[in-house]
Amino acid sequence: MPTDLYQGMSDFYNAFIGRNRDYRAIAMELLKLFGNQQHILDVGIGTGLLVEQLLELRSELQITGIDTSKSLLAQAQASLGTQVELYCQDVCNLQLDKMFDVAYSRGGAWAFVQDGDTILLASHILELDAIEQSFERVAAHLRDGGRFIIISSNANHSKQDELDGEVSFGRTVSKHWVDGEQYLVLDYRCHRQGILTGHQKVRMRLLELEYVESMLRAAGFQNISYDSHECRIYQKESAK
Repeated sequence: MPTDLYQGMSDFYNAFIGRNRDYRAIAMELLKLFGNQQHILDVGIGTGLLVEQLLELRSELQITGIDTSKSLLAQAQASLGTQVELYCQDVCNLQLDKMFDVAYSRGGAWAFVQDGDTILLASHILELDAIEQSFERVAAHLRDGGRFIIISSNANHSKQDELDGEVSFGRTVSKHWVDGEQYLVLDYRCHRQGILTGHQKVRMRLLELEYVESMLRAAGFQNISYDSHECRIYQKESAK
């Protein structure tokens, strides 16, 4: 995985993402799933927009965030201060001296997307063995019975926004097949007064739900039935 997918994009990332995601609603849904658990791992925290909402609703949460993007983490640090512990780490090699009750991701490493009637995992991690390893590393940092939540996303749709009178931000999404494997390509562009000022292209691997859940079972997770299109929940099985 590239070390910083969003280098050069962080100046206008929040403005676009904040307009296209209802982080308050996502936070309220997550808090229901957290229950009384307090030690939370955000995988791919980005600039911390979701965590900011979580802490406004439940300030006692002990949240740790990881990301591979130093530029996005710098924004998260500026907005969250000492409320959250931040680490520049790749989840595939996650090594933290702490355990968590809940881990979650919404597009930072993985997200579920709807492709017609099919649910697919969209993963920033491209290699299958690395995806398997990422699930194993999450499991290694969860207490027995801990929950792993992968949130659904609408990031597989193209979008264009005028941020103010002179700045526009667009995301063009296309799907490609390479050697029989599916990928999403997200092409972000920012223009100021018609001049391109930021450009970033991100590729994500698409995987069938059944295959993803077989990898999760191998990592020690079992699916928890939950009547929602917003996320899927997996629980770490107790050691035998």
